[in-house]
Amino acid sequence: MRILTMGDSIMQYNDCTTYPLTGWVQMLDRFLKPGIEILNFARNGRSTKSFIDEGRFDRVRAEAEPGDIVLIQFGHNDEKSNDPTRYTDPDGLFRKNLQYFVTELRNAGARPILLTPVARRKFSDDGTLEDTHGKYPEAVKTVAEICHVPCIDMTALSMAAIQRLGVEDSSLLFMNLPPHLYPNYPQGKSDNSHLRPDGAFLVSRLAATEFSRLDSDWPEYTDFANAVIVFAVDREALDKEIQDEKQMA
Repeated sequence: MRILTMGDSIMQYNDCTTYPLTGWVQMLDRFLKPGIEILNFARNGRSTKSFIDEGRFDRVRAEAEPGDIVLIQFGHNDEKSNDPTRYTDPDGLFRKNLQYFVTELRNAGARPILLTPVARRKFSDDGTLEDTHGKYPEAVKTVAEICHVPCIDMTALSMAAIQRLGVEDSSLLFMNLPPHLYPNYPQGKSDNSHLRPDGAFLVSRLAATEFSRLDSDWPEYTDFANAVIVFAVDREALDKEIQDEKQMA
């Protein structure tokens, strides 16, 4: 089994030159049985539009083989309405591009999985986490329903986890760095979108937990679900937090 990933900087592989910046897929192999190869095509700053325009999807399609799992997660950069090279309307081109990805990958025999974008850390004055992704998560879910493919709601999962940690502790998940702590960022950094190792581990664990449950509704993904190793997690408590978060949104 192989896993191919398509997305932006929240997913992409990072090396020592940008440490501690960490894409969540970099932690995914910790939750997989040995022998599963991950090919990470995610790149910083890409939207569904620029991923296509730059020929990056052509590379994924050329690489995809029957039986491959393909994780697709976009949204952060599709939202940038001031950048015509990346912006897509959530109910228009964004959905069209996602449907194109799914159709082409299925034609290659691969098995796509759509994921909504990971939440940003933006708290209101009363300590409530704000949803910054607007209509994009729902657009992903709509495409999944139309195309009949699995969808992992990473927006809801990550929002619940960040809210649970609270304003102070959740800061440690993201690239909020004091000066002089990391050689790559001597001036420090304030960034509540991109993940550092703890954040990447948490997001990867949330995703892996959902992957392990795919076989209940998607029997064609049973081998993938069985290849996932997850630590004990209180599903009832997590599901309740997700529902509470949705009611607040």
